[in-house]
Amino acid sequence: MTQSCRHISRKTLFRLLAALVFAWMLLLNFLTPYLADDYAFAYAFDTGQRLHSLPQLIQSLAYHYHEWSGRVIVKFFAQGFTMFPKALFNFCNAAMFTGLGVIVYRLAMGRRSGRYDVLTFALIFASLWEVSPVFGQTNLWMCGACNYLWATAGCLAFLLPWRYYLQKPFAGSGRMAAGMALAGLLAGWLSENTSAGMLAAMVLCLAAVLHRERRAPLWMWTGLGGALVGFVLLVTARGNFNRASNYGDYESALTRYAMRFLTCLDMLRSEALILLLVFGALYVLLWFARQDGRKVDLVWPAILLVSGLAANFAMMLSPDYYPRSTHGVFTLITAACAACLVQLNGRTLRRGAACLAACVAVVCGIHMCEAGYDIASYWMMDHVRDTEIRQEIAGLEQPAAANLVSYGIEPYTKWCGAYGLPDIRDNGEDSLALGRARWYGVTSITATEVRTYPFAGRTNAAYEAGEQQSQAMD
Repeated sequence: MTQSCRHISRKTLFRLLAALVFAWMLLLNFLTPYLADDYAFAYAFDTGQRLHSLPQLIQSLAYHYHEWSGRVIVKFFAQGFTMFPKALFNFCNAAMFTGLGVIVYRLAMGRRSGRYDVLTFALIFASLWEVSPVFGQTNLWMCGACNYLWATAGCLAFLLPWRYYLQKPFAGSGRMAAGMALAGLLAGWLSENTSAGMLAAMVLCLAAVLHRERRAPLWMWTGLGGALVGFVLLVTARGNFNRASNYGDYESALTRYAMRFLTCLDMLRSEALILLLVFGALYVLLWFARQDGRKVDLVWPAILLVSGLAANFAMMLSPDYYPRSTHGVFTLITAACAACLVQLNGRTLRRGAACLAACVAVVCGIHMCEAGYDIASYWMMDHVRDTEIRQEIAGLEQPAAANLVSYGIEPYTKWCGAYGLPDIRDNGEDSLALGRARWYGVTSITATEVRTYPFAGRTNAAYEAGEQQSQAMD
């Protein structure tokens, strides 16, 4: 086979893999209904009215900024999508997940044009699929995907020019400097810890460029300045302080931050240890594989790793570290691993990596079957419950004054969007319950039981309780 034919074959496989990922994610998105905050986000935060226009959305976000959170950029999408049929979000979100894989690949590959490393591309998606402790919450749940998947994609995409320049300097124009300032403002305003990791990568890139050239292009300075402004707007929102006041914490500052540091450390140990070990092995191999004395190709993977760690330990400033907040952290570490792998071209090494990829593919395949069954089962039970609720409402004379009683649904795997999220509960007065009740046009919806479905090899509390109740009745 000629080199041209091999190139075409790799290019075809690369595109085919991207298409398959998009199709799979599209299916999972269509099988994921509205969950948790999605119902509340369909209404303006300031007036409580159903969202239907851009001015109304902007006013809602302004209220949200002052009363709840500074993340208005991602909330623009989380609320905005509720004004359209969910199918629009399904297509956009599947494209965003696929696009994130491409962005991570380009961060690793840089400007090596004409090269399609299918092995690395496949392992990137395998990492995004396997490592996330709550995949469904950050990639399928509409509110969660906008907050985490979309924020991570935005931050990493903003790093691409920095990656390209570090690899090979290029001339920038005044227009690019202005564009980078605006793009930096938006990227810095996306997510507290992922944007912090992005800022760390930018500062390290700038330091490397200054060390190498004694000067840096204007667009780097404007991009960094814009990102800093956006980050300040994000973290200094009055809503952040309002929400923080609702959390209790240790009285001693030393104890408080020691516990938060250990929490961040434990998150890496429990959820990303394998990923860190993989990076360590690849980095050592890359170190000995480099022939030049300066080992310049080692710089970029190290920058990505440090930025991932910075995003992780930035959570020390938060009273809580939810598993979904690791999305940007683990994606940056995945990019660091990929940046090492694309530079290792030895035939024996690549064959070993291909064997490892085959083993990973088996694991991913098994988990895809489990995830598909779990997500489809949850969708079916939610559909049945939704039909029952609507039929009950249709038979009421005054639905707005009704207090409905239903049941909760509990999934099994981390790939289901509902996994770890509050469903219908016995407390009908919290914000999530009120949002769902408003969606159905009733006063409240509460649950007196939790139902689920059989799952081979696994049980949960809800299913066990249902089985015991059924046996007692028999």
